[in-house]
Amino acid sequence: MSEKPRNETIAENLVLYRKLHGMTQAELADAIGYSNKSVSKWERGEGTPDIFLLLLLSEIYGITVSELVGQTEKSKETQEKMRAAEKDRKALERAKKKALERAKKQKKKSDRA
Repeated sequence: MSEKPRNETIAENLVLYRKLHGMTQAELADAIGYSNKSVSKWERGEGTPDIFLLLLLSEIYGITVSELVGQTEKSKETQEKMRAAEKDRKALERAKKKALERAKKQKKKSDRA
């Protein structure tokens, strides 16, 4: 089994850490002095930030450059944040599903009336 290309791993991690820190691409771009188009390009794996920017990003996210580029495993703190985010995402999906079901029932009631 082949390993993912490094730029793909970096792209996935850039998205992951930005989202775990609750930032939009525009907010991150403002914080680092780049355009949101650059951030988007990196997150799509169409380029990678230079080493100085990787250092800055790792400082912003409180991780090592090795973790950011996928050379070392994610810290326990990051893994916990990922689990919590997944749990929140699933809870939101369930809430949306219930809301849609209620809306359909309401529509049926109003259609019958």
